[in-house]
Amino acid sequence: MTGDPTPQQEASPTVAQTAWKLAVGFVVVFALAAVLGAWFREPIEAVGTLAVERYGLLGLAGVVLLIDVTPTPLSYVPFMFLASAGGLSFEAVLLVSSAASYLAGLSGYLVGRAIGMPPRIERWMADKHPRIRQLLDRRGGWGVAAIGALPLPLALGTWSAGALRVPASQVALALLVRLPKTAVYLVMIHSGLSLGAS
Repeated sequence: MTGDPTPQQEASPTVAQTAWKLAVGFVVVFALAAVLGAWFREPIEAVGTLAVERYGLLGLAGVVLLIDVTPTPLSYVPFMFLASAGGLSFEAVLLVSSAASYLAGLSGYLVGRAIGMPPRIERWMADKHPRIRQLLDRRGGWGVAAIGALPLPLALGTWSAGALRVPASQVALALLVRLPKTAVYLVMIHSGLSLGAS
């Protein structure tokens, strides 16, 4: 016996590793916002303003909903960045993004409950994110909260939770984790843009 970790042990990150990944993600968002704000402020503000004028808060809500209800590796953070750079208030972007993400989570849960998990997505999840199923099987709503806080596609957790029949009340409560996550990302965006402008 060599003491080498088994593949199962390697696939199981610790709480510290997960916290580290979250912290790195927040720092990267801050750094990108600062760099972009310093070097590309005018074009970013122009694109953001155009997006806000053309699509407004409804457009932001729609894109956040679409990203979080479908199992895609995209993030809505760049759209919050554009909305903020385009002049929308912190509070408006936070409220709309959080509400749309929450609604997307509930919708994803209902999709999973109605149709189950499509086999292609289930195979992809088993290959790329094998712990999601284990987490939901063992923790139910707490698993959904963990997935909602991590830099993972929200739909993977909510569709799976629906397919596994995790109680709806647990999922509804767990999805509230999207509010502080969205708030932290938005604080990083605003702080980065402010730093980049100075």
